[in-house]
Amino acid sequence: MSDNDRPIEVDEYIEAPPSEAFEYLTDPERRAFGDGQIELGDEIERDAPSRIAWQVTTVDGESQRNGTVEIEVAPEGTGSRVRVIHEIAGAASRGPRAELALAS
Repeated sequence: MSDNDRPIEVDEYIEAPPSEAFEYLTDPERRAFGDGQIELGDEIERDAPSRIAWQVTTVDGESQRNGTVEIEVAPEGTGSRVRVIHEIAGAASRGPRAELALAS
């Protein structure tokens, strides 16, 4: 596996219970990732409120790559540990890591 094929992983603590974090991250109106360059496809796994995965396509000008995005949510202290795994060929070269945040 080349460095460009390694998954991008984001691991963040969110001060919200797992059910609230999961609901926020899976609500199409409030999702905290994507910004037009990632098109979510079919949901391929759901185990609420701890795990969800989608097929995705990244769009970069004329280029498109297929892969998956998985979100894992686990209780930690008074909040949640959220882990996002983005597996797409060439994804590691895409730029800075994503930031996750719950809107007030």
